[in-house]
Amino acid sequence: MAWRFIKGGSLWADWMANRYLRRTNFWACRIDNNFSVTFKAILRCRPVLQTAIRRHMKDGTTTDLLLDPWLGSRSLLDILGGQLDREAGRGLTCSRIIRDGVWRPEGYPHTAQLAEEIRLVTIDASQHEDSWSWAGRGTGGGSGPFCFRSCYDLVRTHHDQAEEVDFIWGKGVARKMQLCAYRLLRGRLMTRDRLLRFGMQIPDAKCVLCNDEDESMGHLFFVCPVTWHIWTEQCAQLRGGVGMDRDIRSILSWIRDHRGRDPGWARRARVRLAASVWHIWKERNRRIFEGLTTPLLKFYIT
Repeated sequence: MAWRFIKGGSLWADWMANRYLRRTNFWACRIDNNFSVTFKAILRCRPVLQTAIRRHMKDGTTTDLLLDPWLGSRSLLDILGGQLDREAGRGLTCSRIIRDGVWRPEGYPHTAQLAEEIRLVTIDASQHEDSWSWAGRGTGGGSGPFCFRSCYDLVRTHHDQAEEVDFIWGKGVARKMQLCAYRLLRGRLMTRDRLLRFGMQIPDAKCVLCNDEDESMGHLFFVCPVTWHIWTEQCAQLRGGVGMDRDIRSILSWIRDHRGRDPGWARRARVRLAASVWHIWKERNRRIFEGLTTPLLKFYIT
């Protein structure tokens, strides 16, 4: 709907613009509580939309100089921010810096400093007027027709840890341990810092293992001296050093970098990783909910 709105040419788009954008621009409009739910959703899509569209210039008469994202999917307001005198630039179009089909950025003081970048924007004299085209994923990065597939690919969440997830869910590890490690990877374990963010009242936010710093996923599993000692022991058992940062992705990367040692090494490393995470979490819960403490050495997976 946001794409249809900026393309215009329909009764619906014209009606929405007349109702909500009488004194402002689509890209600069601030969300107001009096706006409809639909129009609020459209406005919230602007950051994503800017990455998926391209402005084609003819004479610049219908492109707002300050507010429209015509300069590499960015607007002058995005680039220069507080340097702009908005009042002095109100109502200016890109025609201010185009003469005879050629960019003249020196015609406006704020564009002179971006002259090299501006001259890379193509001016197409064969067009009837300035126009938008869809350039989202699925169209080769260039101009192409709008399609729901490329739109979905643009707005969906892209995860860069697919290999890490597959590694955690490999064979040979108990499901409960895999699930615990997966939730740690995704940042979904209910540590005390998360409980506080959710508004829950807890008597103490300290880590129950070291009782030194506030509990968070990063601290509990990797920074706490108790648990970091466990990781150093596990790495020693796997005949490796601890040349890694203190987070689960770094440990997974370390395992992947060393998995060529022998066919069973990666499987043993995966078991140790998932089991260590599980037992640390189990010990944490045992101390909180049962008041029991397990000697440190019993954590080790031999």
